Amino acid sequence: MEYRIRSALVALTGVVALAAGAPESATARELVYSSSVPAKHPVHATGLEPFFKRVEEATGGSLTFKLFPGGTLASGKTTLNAISNGTADMGLLADVYTPGDLSTSALTSDLAVLGKDARVMTGAVNQTLLIDCEPCKQDYLKHKVLPLASYSLTPYYLMCTGAPVAKPEDMAGKKIRGTGAMGQLAAAMGGTPVNVTSAEIYEALQRGQADCALGPVPWLKSYTLWDLVKSVTDRPVGTYHGTNFINIRTDTWKKLSAKEKKAVRENLARATREMAEVYEKDDAEIRKESQAKGVQWVEPAAAFGEAVEKFRENDTKRVIELAASRGVKNPEPIVDQFTKNVEKWTAIVAEIGDGAWGPEQWDRYQAALQREVFDKVQDK
Repeated sequence: MEYRIRSALVALTGVVALAAGAPESATARELVYSSSVPAKHPVHATGLEPFFKRVEEATGGSLTFKLFPGGTLASGKTTLNAISNGTADMGLLADVYTPGDLSTSALTSDLAVLGKDARVMTGAVNQTLLIDCEPCKQDYLKHKVLPLASYSLTPYYLMCTGAPVAKPEDMAGKKIRGTGAMGQLAAAMGGTPVNVTSAEIYEALQRGQADCALGPVPWLKSYTLWDLVKSVTDRPVGTYHGTNFINIRTDTWKKLSAKEKKAVRENLARATREMAEVYEKDDAEIRKESQAKGVQWVEPAAAFGEAVEKFRENDTKRVIELAASRGVKNPEPIVDQFTKNVEKWTAIVAEIGDGAWGPEQWDRYQAALQREVFDKVQDK
């Protein structure tokens, strides 16, 4: 099926019609999905569209999907509200954009500098949100959203439009796009954090609102940052693991048949694996492409890595204090559980194998996601 982009007006008209009592199709239900990232982003082509097709096939067409990419229906900061009020049935949610609404969930995302491997963090964040942290899940449920699957981006690097950053003092005075813990890291190393969404990074760099951006390697391509970025500091600093890419409005979920819910549930592990897999593959390929385009990868001085490690060692206390200031009760046990899950998934990933994986290893990873997370989710 071709996933066409229809106007927000059509979507809103449909919502109004349903609210007014327009009859719902007895044979098919179309779910509206809102995404703030560009149409060519891998989450669409690799994660969502294949997932949509598999669910459509499994339900015999009783469920279909309409994808609205590029913020055509809602921005990264307004998607949560769009799902909550029924403008969308589903959407791409990044808790870093709404930490006041998803304060407990954002607690684990704020532990960004713990991340060294996206495969580890993808397993850990799904287990924490869906199994081990009921307050995290309640963050979503109170906004009428049922979280179903999340993924972690690959490690973040410092990407700059001007002179290379090789040592901490090179950060002084630079405006650096970094949200959450990444912004705190930038500040700790002498930079000035700039808080804009990922979709706004290109414009911020282009207009000089930011000199550098902290982000994963695939952003060089998906956001065409390599048109502006001249250098990348070749030292990973953490991950963002708070992207909930498959979720559904609770009222919509309640209307699905048992067969439809099963079709959704049975395809979550594969979609999550595919996101982890594409980011790992893209990291290696896009790095090479960026070098061919003239982007310089700079080996930093030892002091740069030491500054990152020093921040990592002291950041947990900051995250706990921040969570408490946002009203999170007893954040310490949540941090402890998430840390244990990171350790657990570090062992799982290590057992599967070091380095780049082939199909058989990715199959084992998907089986681990199914066994350790998705088979244990209690339906709501």
